[in-house]
Order: sequence, then structure tokens, then C-alpha cells
Amino acid sequence: MNIKQYLLMGILAISCPTAFATPPQDVKKAQQQKNETQGQRPVRIQTSARPEQTAVYKPAGNKQAATAQQAITKGKKGKEKKAVSAANSSPKDTTKKIRKTPEANRYIAIKNNLAYQGVAVSNLAVEVQCSEHLSVELPLIWSFWDMEQEHGIRTFALQPEARWWTGNEVGRGHFFGVHAHAAWFNVKWNDNRYQSNSRPLLGAGISYGYKLPFGEHWGAEFSLGAGYANMKYDTYYNIDNGAKIDTRIRNYWGITHLGLSLVYRL
Repeated sequence: MNIKQYLLMGILAISCPTAFATPPQDVKKAQQQKNETQGQRPVRIQTSARPEQTAVYKPAGNKQAATAQQAITKGKKGKEKKAVSAANSSPKDTTKKIRKTPEANRYIAIKNNLAYQGVAVSNLAVEVQCSEHLSVELPLIWSFWDMEQEHGIRTFALQPEARWWTGNEVGRGHFFGVHAHAAWFNVKWNDNRYQSNSRPLLGAGISYGYKLPFGEHWGAEFSLGAGYANMKYDTYYNIDNGAKIDTRIRNYWGITHLGLSLVYRL
């Protein structure tokens, strides 16, 4: 290049500086590369081009990362909802089943011993299941009247009993029992009258029985018990205001319970 050409280029640069300026397209490319390198959001580049030729460049990498993060967040929320729902529902349902099932099948019955009714002694018993094979019975026995002028049994007695049922169900089949008894009595029989002294009759015994259901609620029970009783009583002549004969203490071994009961299951 000669001296004339250098002089010509210098004159052009002074008179028309835009001839040597950086093209707009090169500016846009440089800005886009800078944004992609720094991970920033691209901005609109204003140039002398027409609006329809102006473009905004959005890096594809940031959009894919945002989409992936949203999917992970949704998955975590779904798992948390399922865990909360399971924690709120499952334990409650299990607890209801455990609490309701034993109560619904528990054996509770009311009884009347017809053998005692046959000698004009009223009675009522309640039996309640305590475990899979164990139940407890509490009978009340009372009589405050005479059968006739020379014969009468006035008494109030308790005879609680614990029972072990041999079958798979309480209130059905065979059972063995252990009972205790306490009784206050005033019995007249033929020529004498016998009245408990300062303390009641006390004792204990064992029993065997069988329960026969008739249906869902009704049934019959047969039982027999034997054991020991100690009593202290006064003997009187069996007349009005009869004189006292003596005071005796007796140890009794023999039958302590006889049951022929009508049973109603609640």
C-alpha cells in the first residue's frame, strides 16, 4: 500500500466514522455469548434494525433445569401427602378394631337358680367374662319368710366364684370353679330353730358345671360344688319366744353348692 492509499483511508475515517464501526450483528453475537457464559438472563438488544428483525435469545439450558426442579418439587409434595394420609388413617382404624372386637364378644349373663327357688329362697347371679377362658360369677341369695309354721329358711348369703372354661368359648360347655361363701341364717326345722351367732357362716369349695345354650340369649346351667364351712350358731326351741338350748360351733364338709339355673346372656 502506497502513501496515497493511506492518506485516502485517513480522510475517509475522519469524514465517515461509521464506515469502520463494528457491525450490529457482531454486537448481538458478542452479548449473547457473554450472557450464556455468566448464566444471566438475556436482554433485548436495541439496534438500528426494524422491530420485526430484532430477536431475544433465551438460553435452553436454564429452561430445562427449571422444568426438572419443578418435577422434583411435585414428586416430594405427593409423597408427603401420601405419608400424612397414611399416618392419619391407618392407626385409627387399627385401634378401633382392637378395642371393639373383645367388647362385642364378651360373655355377660344373668341367672336364676331354680333349685333354690324350689325351697322358697330367692336368688340372682351375674357372670362376667374376664379373659379368654376365665369368668367370675357373683350370686346373691336371700329369703325373709317362712314356708310354713314349723319350717322356714331366713337367710342372706354371698357365694362368689371364679370359673375356668375348658372349651374355646366362655359360656359354653364344661367349666371348673373355685368359690367362697358367707351367710347369715335363721332356720327353723321341726322342733328346733338355728340362728347364726356373732359372726356369719364362712367357707370355701370347688365346683364343676356345664352350660347348655338354647339359642343366642337363653340357656341352662347345671353345677355341683363341695367344700368346707365353719359356723357358730345358737339353738332354740321352735316355738314363739322359745328358750335357748345351747351355742354350738360346727365344721362342715360336704355339698356347698347346687345349681340348676336358667341363664340369659346379654
